Amino acid sequence: MGKSIKIILAMMMVAMFALTVACGGDDDSSSDSSSSSSAASASSSSASAPSGGASEVKIAVSRLHPGIGTPQFCTAGCAENLYLASVQETLFRPEYGDNMGMKPEAPVLATSWTLADDLSYLEFELKEGVMFHGDWGEMTADDVVFSFNNANSATNPESVHGQAGDFAPLIKNLEAIDKYTVRMNYANYDSRGIRHRFSTFWQTAGVVPKKAFDDLGADGMRDVLAATGPYEVESWVDSDKAITHAVENHHRVQPSIDTVIWQQVAEASTRRAMLETGESVIVLPALKDWKELEAKGFVRSTGTGNVIQRSIALTGNYWEAERYYDQKPLERECHDKAWVGCPGDAESMENARLVRQALAHAIDREGLVDSVMDGFGGPIYFAYSPSTENPNFKKGPYVDCDTPGCDIGGWEIPYDMDYAKSLLEKAGHGDGFKMENVWTGPPGAPTELMTAIAGSWKAAMGIDVTLNNAVYSTYRPGLVARSTSEPFVGCGDDSNYAFPWDWARGFVMSSWSDGGYGVGMEAGFAADNYAKVAKSADKDERIGLNNKFADEGYRQALCVGIVLEPVTVMYSPDVVAEWEPLPNGNGNLNGINNIESLVVK
Repeated sequence: MGKSIKIILAMMMVAMFALTVACGGDDDSSSDSSSSSSAASASSSSASAPSGGASEVKIAVSRLHPGIGTPQFCTAGCAENLYLASVQETLFRPEYGDNMGMKPEAPVLATSWTLADDLSYLEFELKEGVMFHGDWGEMTADDVVFSFNNANSATNPESVHGQAGDFAPLIKNLEAIDKYTVRMNYANYDSRGIRHRFSTFWQTAGVVPKKAFDDLGADGMRDVLAATGPYEVESWVDSDKAITHAVENHHRVQPSIDTVIWQQVAEASTRRAMLETGESVIVLPALKDWKELEAKGFVRSTGTGNVIQRSIALTGNYWEAERYYDQKPLERECHDKAWVGCPGDAESMENARLVRQALAHAIDREGLVDSVMDGFGGPIYFAYSPSTENPNFKKGPYVDCDTPGCDIGGWEIPYDMDYAKSLLEKAGHGDGFKMENVWTGPPGAPTELMTAIAGSWKAAMGIDVTLNNAVYSTYRPGLVARSTSEPFVGCGDDSNYAFPWDWARGFVMSSWSDGGYGVGMEAGFAADNYAKVAKSADKDERIGLNNKFADEGYRQALCVGIVLEPVTVMYSPDVVAEWEPLPNGNGNLNGINNIESLVVK
């Protein structure tokens, strides 16, 4: 039968967090803001609403991504929106309250899983009798195989699914063993396991009917949002509104709310007003409104544990000559930027590193927490390190040194503008330089943070920063193409406090992610760390490797930390009687999920 679930769970046990939070970026910073608009019907016939309960609730979110039925066309944020809104379902999902990942993932469409002794495949046993919305029949292994293989760029090179490039280095393919058994063959074994790629916790593929593809083709399936979730779609319009209805006699749960309307409301002030007037049941307010809303009796939901790490990715440092896992040659331009080092030129590499260290030491993190964050959250120093409350966090001040493996002291970078200026002088940039087009996205915390930082950098060091407030979809293509050298606020999927410290890190800041989303850098030490940690079956070994990775990450200062921004939605306890949001790291729909558990008074 292979290794038991209990053994594998022990491999994946989380580093114990005193403060358990999830970083996965918000919709403005970590998910593609595709502008294509679509209205979609879930099926050929509407579900009849269940009797009893509230007839309708509205939820205001900052971003509603496109709803697209064909996996290969379901761009970044699309699948996540559909399964977090309980339209699509995934193979598994977390247990309520299990933010630390101490329990097995709960079965949804799969009832169990087995890992091969040689780590070559995972095998899933599927739940029988699960029906798709409308007239698309029963879900079987063929549907699961199609949903993943059509999305995966390794099995479908035409796929632009949000996880197409992430699936490819990990998942060779899926195959049906029998009607209710699916085998997922690894391209490269990944010790992060079920919670990482087959659960609503992170980013996966929702299961959709292969028959729709067979009958209608790829283009014809676009508007078919049929799936197996407890809600089915009446209409779904990108960047506007989705209307969903409860499914009668659902295989897993009977929602108490007949109709849920997901409304995109970009302005936080408008979302607040909708909460206060009762127009919306759940909203994400601006951080600056939290204290006042709490004083009025509104409650912050902490169920998902969602927290965003705000950091600066100093893009343009493409150092790898070959893709790590298959030695494909990589052709990259070395950009003429103060923070970019050119491989093969030791002086260039060290001067650029000194510039990045200067930037890291020239951020008043505590001041930003007090001013921009209204006292919420806390400082961070490197995007991929554990939280300061994690027992693995190396306390003490960082001490710079110029060779890999040298003693850097602790992981707390002091705010020292005089030292930062001395590093710039040493690197040959004592008069400052230009840093143009730093992407922050539309107005919000990233823009406020970078405006404050840019002002201090300009005044003290002569660094002239200009900001780019465009939507993410205009910035993301350069990250996929590995062409951008314009920094951005964020540093990718691995910079996520929801991820256990023994999980593999380095994927998106290395050539492992070539062909999909990266964070504007490809560093050999990151690629090597991901390979070693992903393949290790020993938790202590994985933690030790990640500690060394963090040491070098601090020294290279490619992903400079700023602050933690808690992300929590609010609701009125006078309206909401029950709701069990599940642990979630990806931040889509502002982390709102498990809406079938919502009960209003």
